[in-house]
Amino acid sequence: MIAGDFLLRRRNPLATIDALDAFLTGKRGKPGYRRATCARRLMRANTDSPKETELRLLLLRHGLPEPGINVPIFDETGGWIQDPDMSYEEQKIAIQYDGAHHADPVQRRNDIFRDESARDAGWRVVVLTQRDLTPTGPGMEPAAVTRVRAALTQRGWSPASGLRLRQRQRTRPTAHPSDAKGR
Repeated sequence: MIAGDFLLRRRNPLATIDALDAFLTGKRGKPGYRRATCARRLMRANTDSPKETELRLLLLRHGLPEPGINVPIFDETGGWIQDPDMSYEEQKIAIQYDGAHHADPVQRRNDIFRDESARDAGWRVVVLTQRDLTPTGPGMEPAAVTRVRAALTQRGWSPASGLRLRQRQRTRPTAHPSDAKGR
């Protein structure tokens, strides 16, 4: 899925969803087809980094709802604030994955301004790093999952509402033509 998201990345994409779907349709019945279509269902366009994809998949594996990717946030006058790496619009939660380049002093100042602007507009901003993706011990949940779940819960989400949402999503047709046929 990380490689697939890379192909569909926001800047200079190497493929489109339609092209991937057409390629997969031509491979029906070949070895690896089912596994590839399962992977395709988890691929998303417009990502910016492999770590953001890793974080999104981690949240999904731990039962959290799928966040939007690079969905813009606007203030009450319609002015652009930022495109967070991931977000939950209904709960007004922005998630930023800060890789190593965010340690640069100029980038850090920009990040602070970005996040304060979102907070001023009523958004909760969760900033995560590599350290948050790795469990601190065997059987422990990564801090990223704990922090995002806490933010969602504080903003009114519950696992039961998330389960209902996931059940509704499963009953909707998916983007890949073969998915509608149960493959």
